[in-house]
Amino acid sequence: MLSRKIVLLLAGLTLGLGGVAAAHHSGAAYDLANPKTMEGTVKSVNWTNPHITFVIESDAKDGEPARTWVFEVSSPGVLTRSGWTKRSLQPGDHAVFRYAPLRDGTLGGLLLRVTLPDGQELSFSLTPAEQ
Repeated sequence: MLSRKIVLLLAGLTLGLGGVAAAHHSGAAYDLANPKTMEGTVKSVNWTNPHITFVIESDAKDGEPARTWVFEVSSPGVLTRSGWTKRSLQPGDHAVFRYAPLRDGTLGGLLLRVTLPDGQELSFSLTPAEQ
């Protein structure tokens, strides 16, 4: 009888917390239907779990001043399986950044692809079959 109660308790916790995990990985904060492109220079890289972040300073163009953007990417494991290394994109690197902007207008978004000056493209896939 006690083991049945434990099983029910564990099942309830699993179902109850499953929504939290799904919400954490939701793309709702990003406007995936309207990706944007910008050029800039990497200021810092935070290569840690659960998500890598890049701080980018946009190029000053067309009368617009340089501004600081924060882009989130997937986990180090996903990027590594997609061919990235910790050295793929480093502070001081200039590139073109394709991203899904944040819906709230904050300067940042979900980084989709990076094109380096030599034409090399860095992207990632969440599905192992595409890697």
